[in-house]
Amino acid sequence: MSFIPKNVANYMLYDTCVDNLFITEYMPSAPGDYVKTYLYALMRTEYSLPTDDESLAKGLGLSLAEVEEAWDYWEDQGLVKKRWLDPDAHTRFEREFADIRGMVFGRGSGRSESEKSSTPRAVSLEREQLAKLYRDIEAVTGRMLESREPETVASWIGDYGIDPQVIVFGYKFCRERGRSDRSRYVGTILKDWRAKGLMTVAQVEEFLSGIDKHYSLYKQVFKELGFNRNPSEPEKRIMDSWFDEMGFSMEQVLKACGKTTGIGNPNLNYVNAILVSEYHSERGGAKPAGAAKSADQIYEAIREENARKTEQKREEVFTKVPRMRTIMEEIRASGQNLSRLIVAGGKDAAESERRRLRDLNAEKAALLAENGFDGDALDMIYTCSDCKDTGVLDDGTRCHCYAEKARLMSGR
Repeated sequence: MSFIPKNVANYMLYDTCVDNLFITEYMPSAPGDYVKTYLYALMRTEYSLPTDDESLAKGLGLSLAEVEEAWDYWEDQGLVKKRWLDPDAHTRFEREFADIRGMVFGRGSGRSESEKSSTPRAVSLEREQLAKLYRDIEAVTGRMLESREPETVASWIGDYGIDPQVIVFGYKFCRERGRSDRSRYVGTILKDWRAKGLMTVAQVEEFLSGIDKHYSLYKQVFKELGFNRNPSEPEKRIMDSWFDEMGFSMEQVLKACGKTTGIGNPNLNYVNAILVSEYHSERGGAKPAGAAKSADQIYEAIREENARKTEQKREEVFTKVPRMRTIMEEIRASGQNLSRLIVAGGKDAAESERRRLRDLNAEKAALLAENGFDGDALDMIYTCSDCKDTGVLDDGTRCHCYAEKARLMSGR
């Protein structure tokens, strides 16, 4: 993939022309890394420098996933579009920058005629239902939705007809299996389920039961313990050790679960301690796997600590700039309203809401600067920005920071 370049050399001696419309209408509401990606690629495009995603990521100090997310954002805004080099296979393409002035004043557009005429499929989803969906997602992930995430979630409903309950289940699935819970990765999972014809949570669970050898066993154990949720990956590994390594039957495991009746907060570790003790007393041998602190637990502790630091930093800002709390609430409400309008197909109303959102973000940036705060002072704090402290990148591979956690787990 590359951009279409102009034949200009010695780029360090020249300037890069940026439309004022970009600066005034698009830049204020865009995340900083997205703006950096756009401007850096614009400059390299003008002077015939390599503009593949890998070169951009290296030059900007970003991950490849962050660069790809930036292009997804600008494509949604209509400022960049793909031109497929192999229209049938859709595997190779170039990206073209749109004529922003032409888009605004009617001299052309960065989108094709078919794209301009297409609108999201209207679905019956009330404002409160959409707000509840966002709250459910935030409860699952333990974080606030990111800037473009409400729109993305709404597009899953409007463009793909994915049921809101399946969307929440998708976030749970990714979170509990130690995978990325960012919308880009979750969306890939959801669209795959949709392509397989899985329209309800029950259908998804049935599908997963066919590929997860102990799925039904996990469900029985959790039902016995009164847990109305899916097990996490560390919990699955503990239960796997009962059946695979220690050789307990379901009857024996359920009996151990029954011993938690008098405990205020029954948990899997208590059941594991019972079964490990029985294993040693009856069979002897080395202690089986399952008791060591897992990488997932380490990441969970990191996320909790960073969430505490984030909240502390936000309170500091809100105390010094009381107006900021109201702005953040209005940004949140505006984002949710925008996604609702997109789902309903309200193009003019959605554009009006986008302008309001841009104004709010511009006011937010100005107030932060005036009061001596960095532009990201209200953003979520991450120890590892590549995987957002999950240990897993958007493509499902292990993050580079996972090796450090593995060493902590092994005690080396």
